[in-house]
Amino acid sequence: MSETNLKELIRWADENGVFIHEKLGFEYRIGHGVSCIIKKPILDSERRGLIKVPKRLIISPEIADDFAVKYLQGMAIDTEDINRNLIFFLAKMKFDELSQDYIHLKPYIDYLPHDGKSTGNPYFWTMEEKELLEGTDTAIFMKRNFLRDLENWKASVSQLDVNEHPQLKDELLEYEAFKMGPVGGVAVDYLLNKKKISWTSFTAYLWAKCIISSRAFPYLLWVGENSKYKNHAFMLPIVDLLNSEDCNNSKCSWTVENGCFVFTTLDDVDKLEEGSELYNNYGDKSNVEFLLNYGFCMKDNTKDITTLTLKIDAAVIKGAKDYGVSIPEDSTEDSVNYVLKRDQPIPPNLINLFAYLVKLKSERKGFTLRMKLEGLAQLKAIIKTKLRTIKSVTVIESSSVSPVNAKTIKTYRKSQKDIFQKTLDDIEKLEKNLLTKFKPFSFKKALTQDTRFMNAFLVVFGTRTYNDLLEKELIDHAVLLWIMRIANKDSYNLEELPDASVLPQFVYQEFERVKKSVVVDNDDIAEYLPMYETLFPALCEKVPSVFGRGNWTLNYLIYAATVSDRLTYKRESSGEVFFIKPT
Repeated sequence: MSETNLKELIRWADENGVFIHEKLGFEYRIGHGVSCIIKKPILDSERRGLIKVPKRLIISPEIADDFAVKYLQGMAIDTEDINRNLIFFLAKMKFDELSQDYIHLKPYIDYLPHDGKSTGNPYFWTMEEKELLEGTDTAIFMKRNFLRDLENWKASVSQLDVNEHPQLKDELLEYEAFKMGPVGGVAVDYLLNKKKISWTSFTAYLWAKCIISSRAFPYLLWVGENSKYKNHAFMLPIVDLLNSEDCNNSKCSWTVENGCFVFTTLDDVDKLEEGSELYNNYGDKSNVEFLLNYGFCMKDNTKDITTLTLKIDAAVIKGAKDYGVSIPEDSTEDSVNYVLKRDQPIPPNLINLFAYLVKLKSERKGFTLRMKLEGLAQLKAIIKTKLRTIKSVTVIESSSVSPVNAKTIKTYRKSQKDIFQKTLDDIEKLEKNLLTKFKPFSFKKALTQDTRFMNAFLVVFGTRTYNDLLEKELIDHAVLLWIMRIANKDSYNLEELPDASVLPQFVYQEFERVKKSVVVDNDDIAEYLPMYETLFPALCEKVPSVFGRGNWTLNYLIYAATVSDRLTYKRESSGEVFFIKPT
């Protein structure tokens, strides 16, 4: 598109009954494109009906269907893409000789971007630019949509007569190359951006899809809810020149009056000063939608989202549903998709899902505090991995990465990073709130009061503090031994024990339940025997006052491990272990 095309388009619109308020003008700037500039301040009384386009100038679904009858004879109408005929209409008008039936639309067709790269859409970016989107939702959706459109294109053009369209023979062979996806290497890049475009090619099909996604309007405005075309799109000359404001705050209305599409700005007059731009509003969309539909991102998009997709066995998903976890409707048989929103907290059912995933067999009902805390820890680990992936890419301008696209990619990746960081912060706040509200028993605090037990570690391992146990990775050993100490508390003299509150009764009771219900098998012995042999009989010999009383057998160590699984939670940020009542 050039300034000449723009001037011809405006002249054509004027000659064909389009009303453009005299205070408006359209300007083309290299690197920025077209803008609607306010030449003189617009008064409050002038905001309504700034642009009016008669219906005879739109490209409607009816026109697209009439075209299909003439030029796509024999092609089945049923298709996954309801705008298929409009797609082929635009491709035919742009990349083939313009039929006399539609010659009156030539200025509008000439104005449309002359190739895929000129649309600004990521599908037509360089391979290097598209690779910089890896690890994001956009990369996933691009591939999925690209392959879906490829299949729709093939299903359609395979019905055309190759004798009438001989170029199709080679284009159908290109299908296998395109199956590699949008980042498919040199072959795909050549077919999308370097090879001359034929109107029946997949490149032309994809170009038309991008034109519709970035410029079309809902035909519902004209036909109403009862029409078969209520979900279709239509092309609207002149109004589709209007940009969206960077902050997406501009307000406007679209109406149909007396056979004309009427554009009205709802912005305050202080935004309609001389030299300002008149904006459309593209709606509340995430940056993924803005990027894939329009080729740009909003810097501070409060409506931005990202998707957390989890691969989970189908049986586990069913079990979660049966347990009361609500699974998103767009999930598949073996994966679930949760949306993380910039302006909303973590979805409660995402937390419940992770609580279910760490559920023990002994937890048969509801979501316990232990399940919630352990689930949050698992979710936190995944979010941290996502953050590392987002941060791992450095976007640098080069001969293959344009300044405009580099800026867009940086904006998009930062927005994604901000959502994951907010999610991580929310998880940590929720964890802190749960610990504050329910006040689970602190093992760290117990060790400071059970000095006889803590001193035993000084003799055996040379550790003086809780942090020493963490640094030497002995905290799990200490937890199991402390559970065994509680199980053996009746074997000590009262003066040898700390205050009774330091040895919680609920831990003792859980140990007794485990001892009665758990059958130690060979797998248990194989798992815990190496640890046991590093501790005993050395502990009994060196500190008999603690470890020489009661039962310190391998079976007791295995029971203690089961109790630990059921009752403990270790806070990642501090390494502090909490014992949680099984409620």
